[in-house]
Amino acid sequence: MRGIYFSVKNDTEGFRLPVNPETVEVVNKGSGEVYDIAKLGNVNIPKNVELKEFSVETFFPAQDYHFLVAPFMPPDFYIQKLEKWMEEKLPVRYIYVNGSFAINELVTIESFPYDESYGSDDVNFSLSLKKYVPFGPKKMTVVKKPVLVASATTPKVAAKPAVVKKKTPPRQNEKVTPKTYSLIKGDSLWKVAQKFLGDGNRYPEIAKLNGIKASDYRKLPIGLKVKLPPK
Repeated sequence: MRGIYFSVKNDTEGFRLPVNPETVEVVNKGSGEVYDIAKLGNVNIPKNVELKEFSVETFFPAQDYHFLVAPFMPPDFYIQKLEKWMEEKLPVRYIYVNGSFAINELVTIESFPYDESYGSDDVNFSLSLKKYVPFGPKKMTVVKKPVLVASATTPKVAAKPAVVKKKTPPRQNEKVTPKTYSLIKGDSLWKVAQKFLGDGNRYPEIAKLNGIKASDYRKLPIGLKVKLPPK
């Protein structure tokens, strides 16, 4: 099952998000510089890659829901921890597992806006994160390699040509047209995933396919027609 974890101080303090976000976003940016060359025009000179950025958007539940992926605490528990880590300028370990890709990075929290919707004690929030690279002065040691002098009697051995192995690209899955299902009273995305896909924990796939946000899980209208991913 997909999971997102945050921790500090070598994993001695942290928590798992009780509600997985609809999307897990990673942003890679270059930092090239553009120059105007006479008779050539603009050219872009590649520079070092900028620090990787991440974003997470979901909510802290104030009550138990069937789609929770972990035991939950009151929203204030998570808010206090995140604000404390920001104030103490702590690098945070961000881990995302069992998705299409994995994340295990030290990050800094760049922004943490949150709000409470009217009629609910749940707290909606988003996190903007940036990769943290530990730094500090290091002592350099210069190692001198001995110079080898070839003698007249030393036979020369011809270097073997390097063997280049070609990798065969993975075969892409054929696209299957999804089926649809109209929600009835008492339905939830978890129940639909359990009934048609055989695994209720695949409900995020249905949400992603139909553009349903995590904050809308609790207010799906009866009769809503949803597309179903392949089983």
